[in-house]
Amino acid sequence: MATPRLRSHLSEFKEFTVDAALLRELGERLVGKPHVALSELVKNSYDADATEVVITFGEDSITVTDNGTGMSSSDFIDYWLRVGTIHKQQNTTTSRGRTVTGSKGIGRLSVQFLGEQLELVSRKQKSNAFYAAVDWPKNIDAGDLIKAGAHVGDADPDILIGGKFRHGTSVTITGLKQVWGRQELRDLARELWFLQPPSMLVRSLSAKDKFNISLQGVPEEIEETFSEQMEQAFENWIAVIEGELKGGRSGNKASVTVTFKNGDAYPASYKVDGNFLDAAKFKIYVFKLSGKQSGGVEVTAARKYFRRYGGVHVYDNNFRLPFYGGEEQDWLGLEYDHSHRLNKSTLLPAEFQVSSGLNDLPTNGRIFGLVQISTSHERSVAAQREVRRGSYLNVQVTRDRLIDNGAFKQLVDTVRWAIDFYAMRSYERRQQEKLTKLLEVPETEEKTSEIKEQLFQIALSAPPPVARQIEIVSERFQELQDLEEQRKNALNAERVLLAALATTGMAALAMEHELQKELVILNGIRDQLKLKRASINEAKIVEALDKWAERTTRARKLFSPLMNEYDREKRNKYRACKVIDQIVKNSEAVMRDVSVEVQVPADLKLPEATFAAWNAIFQNVLINAVNAMIGSKVRKIECTSVSERQHHAIYIQDTGAGVRLHDSSDLFKPFVRRLEIPEERKSLGLGGMGIGLTIVKMVADSLECHVSFVEPAPPFKTAFKIEWSDE
Repeated sequence: MATPRLRSHLSEFKEFTVDAALLRELGERLVGKPHVALSELVKNSYDADATEVVITFGEDSITVTDNGTGMSSSDFIDYWLRVGTIHKQQNTTTSRGRTVTGSKGIGRLSVQFLGEQLELVSRKQKSNAFYAAVDWPKNIDAGDLIKAGAHVGDADPDILIGGKFRHGTSVTITGLKQVWGRQELRDLARELWFLQPPSMLVRSLSAKDKFNISLQGVPEEIEETFSEQMEQAFENWIAVIEGELKGGRSGNKASVTVTFKNGDAYPASYKVDGNFLDAAKFKIYVFKLSGKQSGGVEVTAARKYFRRYGGVHVYDNNFRLPFYGGEEQDWLGLEYDHSHRLNKSTLLPAEFQVSSGLNDLPTNGRIFGLVQISTSHERSVAAQREVRRGSYLNVQVTRDRLIDNGAFKQLVDTVRWAIDFYAMRSYERRQQEKLTKLLEVPETEEKTSEIKEQLFQIALSAPPPVARQIEIVSERFQELQDLEEQRKNALNAERVLLAALATTGMAALAMEHELQKELVILNGIRDQLKLKRASINEAKIVEALDKWAERTTRARKLFSPLMNEYDREKRNKYRACKVIDQIVKNSEAVMRDVSVEVQVPADLKLPEATFAAWNAIFQNVLINAVNAMIGSKVRKIECTSVSERQHHAIYIQDTGAGVRLHDSSDLFKPFVRRLEIPEERKSLGLGGMGIGLTIVKMVADSLECHVSFVEPAPPFKTAFKIEWSDE
């Protein structure tokens, strides 16, 4: 502040002046990156309520054309040519209801960074078109900012904006300063992804939110790079829930399949209370919105987007009902149940429940889905009294909400059942993954060898007394390593025995199931004998008893590897063909008449182990193959081998469902299963638990064998391989 004495000396007021170079400072130097500068133009199109934007690259030009509200020449003069205008701060939403992306009023100046000249053509609806031209170098050379500007004039009355739209804006930049390649367009797409919803979301958005960005004038492969980057943020889905109800009024069940991104699929069929709803179809994506996002998208931006557009949207004959899906539309009760930390579903039956499973219930901000219904169809299948009462799935007179009746409740329960089912499977998988990590025993051999080598290298350069001490430590370390080897051998022996016991335990469950059937047969024979009728055919009774004895003997063979002390404890180098043949015969009770062909040379010997150990490997592999062939027209297993010098491998192939090779190693982890086993097979204790292949790997590791799934030879669908070396 000037003192009173100084004020008396100030006789003339002078205005600030602004150098035209400020245009460069506010635009070019403020932005700094070409993709950011170009994105400012596209965002202006978004703020102008455009639904379509075309970016065209010419030999020395870039044109951005949109079908937005456009400008009049007075708008251009009052807003575009006025640096720092605050009209977007005062009007934070557009006429369509969009939240504007800009507010500082300097983004338009960033185009200086892209090229030397700018040409603009625009038209508002029911207005005349105009054009404007800006020469940035001349403006900056003008010296004073108020002397800088643009040439503005009337355009052809019949002109189409960008040769395409009746209204909107087209901006062409020439005298380009940068080369636009694959990386620059990928950066542009990353900057703009949140404006354009991916194809799977477009149908569910209201008109105000639809915004399509297309690229022209670039090589096809670069355009693909741009499009892929625009979709990257939506590649972070972790599961998709697909379900359908057909003929619900006739009592038919709904079906759902939950598919996780690695391909694991969990199908189920179910029925909710009521026969009010006849048909519905839905598809819901679940996203992970934490950690690193695909395509370099910021987590906070992705979360904001899904909070606004997420949830499950409802379509009635392809007409979107506006109050379902999006921010604060909790028609499925997901937010309510999540906030109350419920851990048990009120819809799922006991066999699908997992303790604390609803901990993985997604919120609306983590899902995006569509539900398709047809109220006209529901009306056509409803009884006349229901039509008169409006007690079928129907919309209110205002055509915005569904009537809250029994049919609507059944729709809610049908979709929510599927989401609860996903939550249970997701939580179950996470717990199994944690358990798998706990059960993994790290190998110490590589680490100890590394430490010994480090000690040796230190000793080479150490003084003699220190080197001697290091040598003593190394000797003690070797003693420790020998003890570790003994411990490992003892542990391996225990693991083999436990694996054999576990395999026999499953066989015991199968035996119990077989005994139940045999008891029914025996009771029938006993009842016939008790009647003592003259018409009793003794020959048929004797034949039935013989068959009973044969089946019981066959089932009893499942126990043979542990019943015989020699098989249980004696380690031998068994002949592979004899071992496999014997295990196939022992497993007849559970092979379900599957044909097994063994083509292994008679002289091929397995690594030294007990028969019980080999039984644990091959019986589990065979049972796994049998389960995979449920429903197959051809049910065949083939065992072959390949030997090259001291390296040997046995292949067991089947005509079952097949496995995904890219992550098939996961099948050897505890409780991982990808094949749904029918209840009658689960009741045998054979399959469905996810530990059979874990036993196989545990025993194989103990025998220094390697197991894996490999590419099968036609006509087989699955090939299991066990390999070892004689070295």
